Amino acid sequence: MGISLRLLLLAAFAWVGFVIYSEAREQAKLDEPNESKVVLLFGGAILDGLVVASMVAFLIVPVIGDSVGNFFFNPGGELQKDPHSEAIARLAQGDPEGAIESYEHLLAADPTDTLAISEIARICCRDLGDTARGAAVIEEALKGEWTAEQSSFLANRLVDIYLLQHDTMRARQVVLEIATSLEGTKFSANARHRLHEIDQLINSGGLAQAPEEG
Repeated sequence: MGISLRLLLLAAFAWVGFVIYSEAREQAKLDEPNESKVVLLFGGAILDGLVVASMVAFLIVPVIGDSVGNFFFNPGGELQKDPHSEAIARLAQGDPEGAIESYEHLLAADPTDTLAISEIARICCRDLGDTARGAAVIEEALKGEWTAEQSSFLANRLVDIYLLQHDTMRARQVVLEIATSLEGTKFSANARHRLHEIDQLINSGGLAQAPEEG
């Protein structure tokens, strides 16, 4: 419902309330007022006032709040829709292939969307149970040109999948490549820490557990 229609309804109910209240006062001033009518009119005025108050609370205040929020947080225009919302919705509806298709459309428009790439791989592994497909998605993406942050992010997602497959040696190789190729950066330092964890896993002969997304 548009703000103009809401204001029109509010004005109409307010006017009705004013008329009822005015009539109640006129009736109360009579020498021999009809007490039942007076009570009924005042009751009607009070009821109308409650309706007006409710309309203000539920129809007008939210619009004002949205307008104030947009003014402070998005003064340039309307709030932008999350580009991933369609894929997220399709996944929530139990359509993982549809979600992947939505992410692929996003990548066609913005090939640098590493989160979309990561989400496709995650859906393949978690929702479709196809870790090979998930790994292939990241492996193909890593053939492109990326910033240090982007390549580290994607490579670590690939490590997650290799560990999910219990392939600690391939996971170690990818982490080692991050550590050496990004030497002197925080990404290299994080990779060396993870390399130590993987070496401990290999030395203990243990199997990797499914890693947390993050």
